[in-house]
Amino acid sequence: MTNLSDEKEFSSDDIDFKLDDFPLYNLNRTSATYANEMSNAVQSIGMDQTQWRILAILGDKNNSTVSEIARRGVIKISTVTRMLERMEREQLLVRTPWKKDKRIVRVSLTKKGDRALEAALVIWSNIHAAATRNIDADDMEIFTETLKKIRENLGRNPYSLKPGL
Repeated sequence: MTNLSDEKEFSSDDIDFKLDDFPLYNLNRTSATYANEMSNAVQSIGMDQTQWRILAILGDKNNSTVSEIARRGVIKISTVTRMLERMEREQLLVRTPWKKDKRIVRVSLTKKGDRALEAALVIWSNIHAAATRNIDADDMEIFTETLKKIRENLGRNPYSLKPGL
């Protein structure tokens, strides 16, 4: 194997490198584009991106813990806590200490929170339909399963693995 630092006339032009050919780069760009679109869209109903994520998580699994919301929403726990306080003041949700361990707080949607989630889901549905236009259901299923596998692989600390494992 040739050591690139030993090459006298090496330049970046010699590498066949196209960032657009890397799936995780495209995933990151797509995710950022989606987040921006959702953020702009939910502003029209007086909501921000963090509120939307929390409502979506609670819509999927009501009565979640604060740490579950932070993990699933990819939001810092301090940010989640502040947003939950705000959303509780707005009567979108209630926070209840768990009877077995008062340090654990369960979060549930109120009827007003359910209505806010319904409004946000209409927006999400429109964005989702636009994003997946001309992509058949089988391809979307394969894509989703592939993303889950990648997330699982990355959760195994891939940096300690040798290439090819």
